Amino acid sequence: MDYSHQRVQKSCFLKASPDSIRFMCRVGFLFISVIVLSAITEAQPVTLTLQQDLSSKLPTGTEFTARDSTGKVYHGHVVTHPAHRLLRRGWMRLVFDDSVVPVTNEGVFRAGNKMRLLKFGGSLGLGKLADDSVDGTIGAKKARYVAAAVAIPLIVIQKGGEARLHKGDTVDVEPRRDSVVKGE
Repeated sequence: MDYSHQRVQKSCFLKASPDSIRFMCRVGFLFISVIVLSAITEAQPVTLTLQQDLSSKLPTGTEFTARDSTGKVYHGHVVTHPAHRLLRRGWMRLVFDDSVVPVTNEGVFRAGNKMRLLKFGGSLGLGKLADDSVDGTIGAKKARYVAAAVAIPLIVIQKGGEARLHKGDTVDVEPRRDSVVKGE
């Protein structure tokens, strides 16, 4: 058997003393631990409680405050887009003046779909009622036009839902990344 290959490997490892290898392992472990711990501690979300009611009906720039569990007050303003016709729902974005940013959906809150679907279904239901009421007198083909004439204006006229957050609702926030990088 050829043992020359094993001697070459052993000689490469034997050049560094066991104390220096142990020291390098400890330094490497310390370095990795610092990196992991700094990444974990900076990304801790904080839960804030709103101090007033907010809605997408409010004008853009309306100021609000929120408080965390320690009592620190955070200030911010809302960017709003009210509900429009054709069942388009409203939304609002929370923009904090302090160095925090909302965790979910970049701080955008939208109205739910439940009311919008109920309005849409009600409009179609009224169209069907109108269709059935005139079906026997003017015929099935013309009754469909009556149903469309009833349902379409109802859908066009109705507004979508407004986004709302009530006093006492909670919002999860985390530090802004640019402030973490700058070391503020």
